[in-house]
Amino acid sequence: MKTIGKLTVITGPMYSGKTTELLNFAEIYEIGKKKTLIFKPAIDTRYSAEDVVTHKFHKMPARVVKDSTELFEYYNSLIEKPDAVFIDEVHFFDVELVNITKKITLDGVDVYCAGLDMSYLWEPFETTAKLMALADEIIKKKAVCEVCGEYKATLSYKLKNNGGVFDVGGKDKYIAVCKDCYESYERNAQNIDEEEGRTL
Repeated sequence: MKTIGKLTVITGPMYSGKTTELLNFAEIYEIGKKKTLIFKPAIDTRYSAEDVVTHKFHKMPARVVKDSTELFEYYNSLIEKPDAVFIDEVHFFDVELVNITKKITLDGVDVYCAGLDMSYLWEPFETTAKLMALADEIIKKKAVCEVCGEYKATLSYKLKNNGGVFDVGGKDKYIAVCKDCYESYERNAQNIDEEEGRTL
């Protein structure tokens, strides 16, 4: 009887080391002489169009796909299936990725997913949330809050409220913050908006 693969989800705010952890797992499989396959969404071109790259510029080559359908089509086209599949930035994928990861694990292939659990609006990303519900293991990461300096940041704060929820960016757009500092930023932004409204 075929053993079902394990689903591991690595999540947390920006700059918490999610992609680093993902690539560390990929290296473990490769050291063990196992076959790996890494995917990344085409929308993410911050550091490279072809590699999965951490904020510290550690990188590994990846298959770039525009959506979950293309990901599964490529996976199905392989004559020899990998021992493990690694998917970065899962919050950028459509929710069908959830069913696809389930199908891959039913093939006996381990799946590792990394992505943001929440948007800068402090709301869950649907794809990540559903993957977490199905996961055999969830690794919840934290970052250092860039306001107070404490290692308790669980949220990403967008410095300029433009570009929508699915807006690719780095330090130019986002910082990692704890909940207290997030609320402080939000109150200050609201006060500024009110002051500007009164001066119009």
